[in-house]
Amino acid sequence: MFLRNLNGVAPQASTINESQLISIYIYSSSQGAIDGAKDFENKISTAGVVPHSRYLVENILLFYVPEGSQKDERIYLVIEEMKSLQ
Repeated sequence: MFLRNLNGVAPQASTINESQLISIYIYSSSQGAIDGAKDFENKISTAGVVPHSRYLVENILLFYVPEGSQKDERIYLVIEEMKSLQ
């Protein structure tokens, strides 16, 4: 689910700590990111989704899937840094 196109944008995906997925969607506007989040909500309404965190900062939509592992604090530090740049 976290590797699908949302609102016409494909994610840039990475794995950290061997099993934790990060999907980053970069849109041309903040409205595009909001629409991407809505697209995600529409798509998950018919599918089961694993526990995850979702962050929306300006034109960036980021999903973090810890996959049962302890959450990596670096994710939160990056998000807070991004928010401070607004």
